[in-house]
Amino acid sequence: MLKIFDSLSMKKRRFQTKIDHVKIFICGPTVYDYSHLGHARIFLFYDFVARYLLFKGWSPMIIVNITDIDPKISSKAKIEGISEHDLSSKFIEELFIDLSLLGVDNSLNFARVSDYIDTARQLVSKLLERKLAYSKNGNIYLNTANVKSYGELSRMTRSELDNRRFDIAPGKYNSTDILLWNAADIFGETYYDSILGSGVPWWHLQDTSVAMSNFNGHYDIHGAAIELVYPHNESDLAQLKVLTSSELPVKCWVHTGLVTTGGKKMSKSLGNAVTIRDLLEKYNSNVLRLYLFSKHYRDSIEFSMSKLDRFVDLDDSIANAMFKQHNKFNKSNNKRSQKYMRKFVKYIEDDFDTPQALEIMADATKSESSIIALRNMVNIFGLRY
Repeated sequence: MLKIFDSLSMKKRRFQTKIDHVKIFICGPTVYDYSHLGHARIFLFYDFVARYLLFKGWSPMIIVNITDIDPKISSKAKIEGISEHDLSSKFIEELFIDLSLLGVDNSLNFARVSDYIDTARQLVSKLLERKLAYSKNGNIYLNTANVKSYGELSRMTRSELDNRRFDIAPGKYNSTDILLWNAADIFGETYYDSILGSGVPWWHLQDTSVAMSNFNGHYDIHGAAIELVYPHNESDLAQLKVLTSSELPVKCWVHTGLVTTGGKKMSKSLGNAVTIRDLLEKYNSNVLRLYLFSKHYRDSIEFSMSKLDRFVDLDDSIANAMFKQHNKFNKSNNKRSQKYMRKFVKYIEDDFDTPQALEIMADATKSESSIIALRNMVNIFGLRY
């Protein structure tokens, strides 16, 4: 039985679904530059999750939110003398090239938030009608006083939240109220609405609009990097609760650890990002996968080229075992392979313990009677030989 650590309850929960379709939403990147290893970690992890769910007979539907409305995009577009749409489209295409090189082909579906403007308008209008949101100085906010459990995902009290103010603006009813529709900050393209005014759906609502449109606000897993717990995912949860009238619209909140360099988060804005494209000039996609899966997805990874080098040997060992054992199928193979797969599955089903699962796979490369298991493991990890 698959167990996944849920950031909301802070417990490993048995993953259950009434149907074989598994609905997963992922907070994706803001597209104004090439994607880096931190992005790759999330993409590869969910490609792995999709492969494992397929192996178990489930049908995963994974939607990755692509942020193409953002001040960073507008700022860079002005510098380059092109439209925000053209800039974001350019780097979305570059992202797709990176994903293809990484072997992520069909497991993920991508949604540009700019395609969900009408959904955002409708959601904000409904919240205004229900008096769950209000307008101040042209902006529209969700009143968090109506969300009694606000702060539960980030495990903060109301007083702690009051000291962590965001979206600071005069006239807000509560310091924690969530900006839904931004009509005050003009940074680029705006969208006209006769009720809401000219503005843009703000960051948190962008994700929620995609989730509401595709999953009606109810889904199995919400995936994001750990840095997004507050305020982003806390806001996502609050919005989903009021829009769906459900206290548990998402079954499981899953947060991956960061990729760091020099103890700081790898980030384009910090200037310490190592792009996927640059890494793939030196290493193949197998090495990147093995490197990232060598750490549990909830743990941070301190990036190091020397550590990456270590996985070149493991990649070679797996390749040699795959070719050497190509035609070795017999009854004893099945029994030995089943033993390896039971161990492998045991670790994967314990909150996707890929480091331990990798050790089982490495061990399987040394046995001439484990080719069936090895091939299954290679496929689940998304390795290409």
